[in-house]
Amino acid sequence: MKTNADLTIYNRYISSRADVYLRTVVKKVALENQRAVRNRSHGGVISDDKAIVYIPMAHGGDYLSPKDWQALSTKTGNWTLQEGDIIVKGEVADTISSAFTVSDLMAKYDDVLKITAVDTWDAGSSSMHHWQVSAK
Repeated sequence: MKTNADLTIYNRYISSRADVYLRTVVKKVALENQRAVRNRSHGGVISDDKAIVYIPMAHGGDYLSPKDWQALSTKTGNWTLQEGDIIVKGEVADTISSAFTVSDLMAKYDDVLKITAVDTWDAGSSSMHHWQVSAK
C-alpha cells in the first residue's frame, strides 16, 4: 500500500461526565480527501467534505478494539478507531480540552473530520491487512 500522510486521531471517551480526547499519531497512512459542498433546500451551501483513510495493520502498534480500549482504566499508550472520534491529516500537537475545543481544532486545521465508519480488512496476505476509515 502506498502511503501519503500521517494521521492524528483523537479518541473520545467520557470521564467524570465530560468528553475527554486522547491524541495519537499514526504514521504512513493512505488518505483520500474529497472536497464538496451541498446545496441547502432553503438556500445557501454547506460543506460536505469526506475522506477515506487506509491504515496498514503493520502500523497499528498499540491498537485495541473499541470495547477493549474503552474498558481500560488507563488509556494512554493505546488507541482505537471508533465512530465519533476526530481525525486530522498530519501530525498535530494540540490537545483538546476546555481551553482548546474541537471547534478550535477545526478552525486551526483544514482536514479535521469525524469518523463515521471503520472496516477491518484482514483477509489474504498480511501486507494487505488494513483498517478502512470513513470520515466526514
